[in-house]
Amino acid sequence: MQPTRAKAAAMSSSSGTDADDARSSKVSGEAGGGGPVVELPFHLTEKIIYSISPLASARLATVCKSWAVAVSERLARPVPHLFVYLPPDNKSDRRGVVVSVPMDSGGPPAEVIPNRVRLADTNGLRCIGAMPSGCLAFANWCWWDTGVLLVNPITGARRRLDVERLCRDPVIAAGGAADSFISIGTDKLVLWWRAGGGEEWSKWTVAAPAAAHRTDGIMSVVNCNGRFYILDRDGQVSLIDTTAPPPLLIEKLPVVSLCEQFPTLATATATGHLLESDGEVLFVRRVLASMEHRGVLFCTHDITENLSIVGFEVYRLDVKERRWTEVKKLAGDRALFVSPVSSFSVRSSETEGCSRNCIYFVDKKRYCSSCLRDDGNTWGVYSMEDREVLLKHAVTAPGPCSSATWFLPRVV
Repeated sequence: MQPTRAKAAAMSSSSGTDADDARSSKVSGEAGGGGPVVELPFHLTEKIIYSISPLASARLATVCKSWAVAVSERLARPVPHLFVYLPPDNKSDRRGVVVSVPMDSGGPPAEVIPNRVRLADTNGLRCIGAMPSGCLAFANWCWWDTGVLLVNPITGARRRLDVERLCRDPVIAAGGAADSFISIGTDKLVLWWRAGGGEEWSKWTVAAPAAAHRTDGIMSVVNCNGRFYILDRDGQVSLIDTTAPPPLLIEKLPVVSLCEQFPTLATATATGHLLESDGEVLFVRRVLASMEHRGVLFCTHDITENLSIVGFEVYRLDVKERRWTEVKKLAGDRALFVSPVSSFSVRSSETEGCSRNCIYFVDKKRYCSSCLRDDGNTWGVYSMEDREVLLKHAVTAPGPCSSATWFLPRVV
């Protein structure tokens, strides 16, 4: 599957002219045969830099000192991007594309940014999530190699972690400033953690007897100040508290199951995710509705409808009251970014183009399991205040199945 036409054009225009653009942009001192250096006013510098996406602006840091300052300040506040994981392509040695989307309708158009996820490293693996350090995690529990590969799609930095034999894919823990995930073995859980994006990983084994937790039923994990909350397939929540004295234990919390509290949400755990926001544990559930597509050719099979996102429901974990409480408004100036394997919250005041009290999501159009094709991915914005989807835009065109994941890019 390829990006939409506009995005493909943006990719080709940005990949081969970086050096020329940087040279031609040095208007402050190299034009006119060695005249005096005259730097642009800072407000004009900002206007120029902010007319393109944050990652694309990184190449302008070499123009002059004032431009370097403006670019550095901008990159210090990472803006969520999409990583679109694509099937292998014999024409490219890369696996997928990074897409900068215009969260602010008045911002720059969406563009594809060259990424450094290599096909040779990820062939046979799946993207299982994104981490706070900006790394994407790839694994496949049934593959011959059960390691977890971490790749920064912007810098190309990568590292492989050797894990013990798995019974399913590891689960990335959402929330927190530290990278972490849980690998799931036959009779135990292993919690992996590294603080501050450093190189050293800590590995903690957690006994998980069947009576305490079903290791094959973990749906979502969130890190809230060193306390790991685990949601299982039955809608129940367990806790691994790394702030407590050893040994590391897992305990089932006396909180009513999501499926019991909300009988109409029978498939809640399959359509929702745990995430952390302002020190609270939230469960964000997609509301789906059938969408008809009559008269539009998609594939050779008879597909007339699919499920599409029409809204969201948000619930807060209240351990004291032993229940989930519905959230009508996000606390503070928070916004949520939700995708199947990566969900997190940001402060809208610190995220360029982002609106508070909104949920930014990705959605897949029609999918055919017979020919392994889909009708493309979309991204959109849901307003918690207006209780409606404000917009949806295409990310990829119809083609072989792909998946889109939110992540926070890091360049260091």
